Amino acid sequence: MISVRDTVKGVEATFVQIDETGTATAFNGHVDLGTGIGTALSQIVAEELDLTLDQVRVVLGDTRLTPDQGPTIASETIQVAAHPLRRAAAQLRLFLIGRAAQMLNADAARLEVHAGVVRSETDEITYGALVAGLDVVMRLDPDVPVKDPSDYRIVGRRTGRIDLPDKVTGRFGYIQDVRVPGMLHGHVVRPPYAGRDSGPFIGHSLIGYDEAAVRDMPGFVAVVREADFLGVVAQTEHQARAIAEALPVHWRQPPNLPPMGDLRHAIKTFPSTPRVLDTTGDFDRAIADCGIRLERHYVWPYHEHGSIGPSCAVADWNGGAPILWSGTQNPHMLRADMAQLLGLPPEVIDVRRLQAAGCYGRNCADDVCGDALLMARAVGVPVRVQLTREQEHLWEPKGAAQLMEVSGGIAADGDIGAYRLDSWYPSNRGPNLALLLTGLITPEPRPADMGDRTIIPPYRIPNKRITVHDMAPIVRAAWMRGVSALPNTFAHESFVDELAFEAGEDPVAFRLRHLDDPRVRELVLRTAEEGGWAERTGPRMRREGRMAYGQGFAYATYVHGTFPGTAAASSAWVCDVAVDTETGEVTLSRVFVGQDQGLVINPDGVLAQIRGNVIQTASRTLREEVTFDSIAPLPKSWAGYPIQTFDEVPEIATMLVERPGDPALGVGESAAVPAAAAIANAIFDATGVRLREAPFTPEKIRSALAVQQGGVALPPPPDGAPGRLARLFGRGRLAAAFGAIGGALTLGAVSLPIHSVIPASRAPAAETFSAETIERGRQVFAAGDCTVCHTAPGGLPNAGGRAMETPFGTVYSTNLTADPETGLGNWSYAAFDRAMRHGISRDGKNLYPVFPYTAFAKIDEGDMMALYAYLQTLTPISAPTPQAAMLAPVNLRAVNAGWNLLFHDARPFSPDPARSDDWNRGRYLVEGAGHCSACHSPRNALGAEKGGAAALTGAMVDGWWAPPLAGAAAGARGWTRDTLYAYLRDGHAPGIASAAGPMVEVIHSAQGLPDSDIAAMATYLATLAEPGRVAAPVSAPVTPPPVGEGARLFRAACASCHEPGLADGFTAAQVPLAKSMVLRAPESGPLRTLLREGIAAPLDLPLRDMPSFEGQFSPAQTDELITWLRARYVPDLPAWSDTPAAEVAAGR
Repeated sequence: MISVRDTVKGVEATFVQIDETGTATAFNGHVDLGTGIGTALSQIVAEELDLTLDQVRVVLGDTRLTPDQGPTIASETIQVAAHPLRRAAAQLRLFLIGRAAQMLNADAARLEVHAGVVRSETDEITYGALVAGLDVVMRLDPDVPVKDPSDYRIVGRRTGRIDLPDKVTGRFGYIQDVRVPGMLHGHVVRPPYAGRDSGPFIGHSLIGYDEAAVRDMPGFVAVVREADFLGVVAQTEHQARAIAEALPVHWRQPPNLPPMGDLRHAIKTFPSTPRVLDTTGDFDRAIADCGIRLERHYVWPYHEHGSIGPSCAVADWNGGAPILWSGTQNPHMLRADMAQLLGLPPEVIDVRRLQAAGCYGRNCADDVCGDALLMARAVGVPVRVQLTREQEHLWEPKGAAQLMEVSGGIAADGDIGAYRLDSWYPSNRGPNLALLLTGLITPEPRPADMGDRTIIPPYRIPNKRITVHDMAPIVRAAWMRGVSALPNTFAHESFVDELAFEAGEDPVAFRLRHLDDPRVRELVLRTAEEGGWAERTGPRMRREGRMAYGQGFAYATYVHGTFPGTAAASSAWVCDVAVDTETGEVTLSRVFVGQDQGLVINPDGVLAQIRGNVIQTASRTLREEVTFDSIAPLPKSWAGYPIQTFDEVPEIATMLVERPGDPALGVGESAAVPAAAAIANAIFDATGVRLREAPFTPEKIRSALAVQQGGVALPPPPDGAPGRLARLFGRGRLAAAFGAIGGALTLGAVSLPIHSVIPASRAPAAETFSAETIERGRQVFAAGDCTVCHTAPGGLPNAGGRAMETPFGTVYSTNLTADPETGLGNWSYAAFDRAMRHGISRDGKNLYPVFPYTAFAKIDEGDMMALYAYLQTLTPISAPTPQAAMLAPVNLRAVNAGWNLLFHDARPFSPDPARSDDWNRGRYLVEGAGHCSACHSPRNALGAEKGGAAALTGAMVDGWWAPPLAGAAAGARGWTRDTLYAYLRDGHAPGIASAAGPMVEVIHSAQGLPDSDIAAMATYLATLAEPGRVAAPVSAPVTPPPVGEGARLFRAACASCHEPGLADGFTAAQVPLAKSMVLRAPESGPLRTLLREGIAAPLDLPLRDMPSFEGQFSPAQTDELITWLRARYVPDLPAWSDTPAAEVAAGR
């Protein structure tokens, strides 16, 4: 082995070594974030050693093996951290050539090397042979000569990523894939102060928890607490989460955040310390002399890093020498944090870094490592912790918001005469969450000096005053791609564009006139020319109907590191936008990026970085924004944090300035930096309006256009204040609850006795009934869907206990099993028959009409006896029915008996001789055991089903809409016998309906019925629907609803399933939204219920699941979404009257 080493931060570290197989191994302290750094570093080492890529191995970010080169940030890997590798490889090659010259007895200058084979004119020898038997360590020579770029054969050539084959075939191992023998699973319980990292409440808010309440749950191992850190350890991931969510925990409520609705005010009034960076000339005198003076402010919002996969870590306490598998971006910094957390020397901790979901900044990857280590230490075995999407979204340090205030002017000579910029950047380096929660570091505000990236304008300006106001985070915030350089450039390049307009000059020409660096001038000129820049002296406002088209330009050199910093690659944008002047939507249609990064290691890698920067930053500029309630961030998932989707990705073209003789510059962030200004400048060219606060949402566009035209801005979507939903559900509650009674299919609680008691009598044993009778009873049981209502959530099947809320209190379903004490084991057939037909229990008490005995009375004698027989086959389960809690007067026997006198018809089913046997069989099942009217018929004020023309015309049930089965409304849906059969058999009638909510359970239960019975019900129901015009799916309303928050939420949370990726393509959703019954319901409640509960389809039905969005939207966001959905997909129906917007309009 031959190694090249050096001392890094006081520690001996190997950079490159080569073994007797001829394989070179390079060690770099940075990590690959999916950017292809591993490939690029392999190219550098292979180039200097004249090896092929498969003869080079790169070790990244492993603290046992790699040097501490700092965190992988600021585009420094190629520009800074790769230099020692290049020189170490060159030094190794020089040593090997010298040894080969000796062994081959040849002139070293005349030797050639290819693929690790050294050749003379007469002989050859491999690197492996040269290394064999050696154990040499060389000190890195910083002055060793390296290859001339003109001799490069690998660097500068397009090279496929070495990691991609395994990634595209699913063989690649990510941090989420790590499994360790004996590993347990942990789940953290976070405090209520999500996203906060300063204040005396941090580390001191946990009052207590009740471990005894969860200790007997399956898989329980331990609850781990240290101050405000709380976690659960269990045998499986699912068990750990279930226990953590069930654990009773009591927290002190944190104080409120400052009002975050006005970011400019929130940021500027937060404590800060000015740091003056540039006072060239005399700004005050110069600005006073300028004939044109402007003052502007620019606001950049908070952003989520939004890693596609939530963070994960595995920790092994390993007897006090911890091993940590992590997706960190900062292995050595993480090791130092973990040493502080555990009270150990850093060198005893082994951080093994694996790739994770992309982040490009400080997400939760380091925080979850602290979680895993604390729990692993507590239980003494390896523990894996996988954060949830909600935990990642709420707790990751956000990409910081930023405020820039700019003043400047044009002097008498037409040049920029004065320029002042003040920048506020509330961020720091993201102290580890475990250190904060355990109290091992104090939670005082910690400012950082990262607000000064690219803060000095790149133009020739004689009088400047540039100040950064260093400040601690308001909410948890740390570095994100572009850091403060992106917002600072948003201000610089927008302001310069405004100055060009005031000067009456072309924006590109104006910039060139103020640029002295010939390299920068070449980039700007070539980008403008090759990007198709169209010269102008003002906004062109090109129009085609309602669409406005514009083009924008911006340029920046990304300057990173401690001020004055290091220049990375320079990038320039020419971009085209289309603005819908009615909806305010902005489409970024084309982006041309020119970039000067000096020596290009791998053109494919550089181009991938440019494209990734464009896509990510366009999304941040046009769509993304973290909002807050009074305590914490609001977005808990992608549903509440819309990002750009594939169909919005613009055409991207690139131009790389070839400079192989210059040093390689970092490219990880440069192409992002000009993005926001270029897009803003393009919108100005299209519309003549300036946007200075990102994101550039349709609402802001519409408002700006209205102001420009002297009108009143379009009203924003209605404000869904938290109290309104409560008022919404309070109004009309009685009527809604009566509708819900029909769907509460439960043998309820009972009132006082009024009828005779039927003595307890042991039911006949199941084996006394024939198999045919029991099978017949099973089919009746299936038709009635009895199991669903008689099974409590998480309880045993048919043992009862399911709570059903009514306007008059709560009733509980009874135990149907053959248990003699708590079930039907001591019920005679006479008692059972009386309960089913007359609603009278064995003890003489009236059953509440929650139980649909009004329908079951129509079951014939043979079916009733068969059902009784089948119930005796149910395994006895001791499960007493909870006591009902009903209000007076419905708990009085006279009320229940009176209800029966008014509304109950106990006559048996009577077939219609004019109809077919099939039709009569269907009617018998629908009106009897199937009790369809219990859900689908509206009810009167006393909870009785309406008959006549109102029967089966639709009703609200348990928050769902049971749509019409009879009348014109049913006919308009297009029901036929065949489509009804398909729906009842499988839950799906193509193009018409798919089962959701309680109907999924009904369809699933109906799988126990023969095809003939399903066909009979379809035959009968088809005759109830009056023929009429079938509603066609709506592709677009005549007047589309305004594009706003509702539309953005739909795209983020719903469109991937409900909208085709291509025109006329397929969707994951089985029914067009225009035909969705939750959208066509008479009130918004069913849609809210669907969003809250989702759909969990049984595996044996051809239905699709829909995730629950409970807790993912704020009340205001829910209102925005449902209002937009109704207007967009069912414009033939009026807006719902029960939304906050409708309440405001009605003056309620």
